[in-house]
Amino acid sequence: LKYLKDHARELGVDSRRIMVGGESAGGGLTAALCMYARDKGEVNIAFQMPLYPMLDDRDTPSSRDNHAPVWNTRLNHAAWNLYLRPFRDHSRNDSVPAYAASARQEDYRGLPPAYTFVGDIEPFYCETLTYIENLRKAGVPAKVDVYPGCFHAFDMLLPFLPVSRRAIAKFEKIYRYAAKHFTARQDGSHSRRPS
Repeated sequence: LKYLKDHARELGVDSRRIMVGGESAGGGLTAALCMYARDKGEVNIAFQMPLYPMLDDRDTPSSRDNHAPVWNTRLNHAAWNLYLRPFRDHSRNDSVPAYAASARQEDYRGLPPAYTFVGDIEPFYCETLTYIENLRKAGVPAKVDVYPGCFHAFDMLLPFLPVSRRAIAKFEKIYRYAAKHFTARQDGSHSRRPS
């Protein structure tokens, strides 16, 4: 990210319009990268798009006893256990850093504006809504669209369905809007605004 900012001109990138995004675990990494960038103060991200992000290693209501297709409680536990193995202290569960599991973050101030979407039968439903709510409480513009009856990664697995087409079209529309209208100063301040 810092390389991108530092070499923006030669890469043909407007350093004021750096955006990040990812799906699922990549959505969790998107949130973590935004937090890390804010804390380091070297790069300001203009906008984030963490789609149905994997944010919380602790059970949430939607991740508990979830038997939805594609991603469910069993797979979620297995993935978190593999990913967090280096941080796990089996005598206590508080050694997991917020950069590894973004839902553990306590300060959402200064993070970039966000857009995401999520299906309401997938394990990441509750943590996605909580993430957006925490951003809003911190004064960060944030929006989530919920797609009823949709499971994890429905848009990628069934892109031909009308609901997937709507989700993808909305994502593309917001991406284009954010790329055109959101900027972040790269002078060390946390200033970001629609242009």
